[in-house]
Amino acid sequence: MTFGVWRRAVLRAGAATAIVLLAACGDDDAAKPLPAPTVAPAAAPAPTPTPAAPITAVNSTPVTSFAAPWAMVFLPDGRLLVTERDTTNNAGRLWLTTTTGEKTAVTGLPANIGLLDVALHPQFAGNGIVYISYVEPGDASTPRVGRAADVTTLSPAGLAVATGRLMVDATGVSLSSVRTIWRQAPKIVAYPGSGEFGGRMVFSPNGQFLFVAAGDRQEFDPVQQFDNTIGKIVRLLPDGTVPGDNPFVGRAGAAPEIWTLGHRNPYGLSFDAAGQLWSHEQGPKGGDEFNLIAPGGNYGWPRVSNGDNYDDTVIPDHAPGDGFVAPAKSWTPVIAPAGMIFYMGTMFAAWRGDAIVTGLQSGGLVRVRVSGSSAAEEQRLSLGARTREVEQGPDGALWVLEDKPGRLLRLTPAG
Repeated sequence: MTFGVWRRAVLRAGAATAIVLLAACGDDDAAKPLPAPTVAPAAAPAPTPTPAAPITAVNSTPVTSFAAPWAMVFLPDGRLLVTERDTTNNAGRLWLTTTTGEKTAVTGLPANIGLLDVALHPQFAGNGIVYISYVEPGDASTPRVGRAADVTTLSPAGLAVATGRLMVDATGVSLSSVRTIWRQAPKIVAYPGSGEFGGRMVFSPNGQFLFVAAGDRQEFDPVQQFDNTIGKIVRLLPDGTVPGDNPFVGRAGAAPEIWTLGHRNPYGLSFDAAGQLWSHEQGPKGGDEFNLIAPGGNYGWPRVSNGDNYDDTVIPDHAPGDGFVAPAKSWTPVIAPAGMIFYMGTMFAAWRGDAIVTGLQSGGLVRVRVSGSSAAEEQRLSLGARTREVEQGPDGALWVLEDKPGRLLRLTPAG
């Protein structure tokens, strides 16, 4: 038999066998109903989260008091560093403070006529480096710039940032290896109590950049100019040098550290949970602002504002298409915002993720909820005093510094 004949015979036999098997299977299946499909049991619905109980009152526990306190920061061991901007003694002070109110003065500070903010290096646990913003006096060689430049009894002064290593030993507490890493330029001659310095500092969430808010010193024209750091937010590397990707690096005549411009009196600076940088600033007569900070943004002062001048001359309001960044939220009457955090703890669960803003004029805390680039006031909580600074403690409690009378308070939810 040839291969072709053999192959055809095998194929015919196989086909016949397959037909028989298929017929047999068909007879059996015709007599049996198809099995019901298997259906997985329905998943139980996810429980609806219980909303956090609203917080309408707090328990306030006084811990200690200071003269003209300005800022504070918690150390990894739970103690605090607290700054004083004490113009009575013509110099600021720094205190190492326990949560039970024991205070130790820190020595080795840079020459100053007032301390402002205090922050820790992102690797503080390993290097012990502290950042201080302060009011630095000028000397006889400092150019006399400002509206009061001709008043020979007044001296120039300016915002500066210094670093030092915190040393704690049997002899006391001090800063060592202190050096100034940045200065606002130019220094300004101003009347006492006129022309605020700003001074808030914050590190980016990744620890790579330091942001510093620099006030306008009540010098209007320089705020919209690029050759100075009056009325600007600046961005630095931790050693005070300028990052190469700042928005105005390479622009002729521009100070390379400028991140944004057009600010009046920026006193709050903080990152939200999404990594967005927010600032608040005090307006003139009305128009306090809560701003989302974007690189290169011009926030308008003094050309536009939602407030007016103290002599009642009108300042144009922020308006679409005017070329300036409008605030996400503004306040008239003013609250005089002075400090800010985004709360990330659980003790005040209903406030988690919200900005907690201190108010000098409102006399307490203002809670602001952000959503993307939008912001809305949610709540005010009166504390009965001008409120300067707020920080979140290690256990989630809120710690507040009064401007006057200067107490350090620990707040917990009431009830």
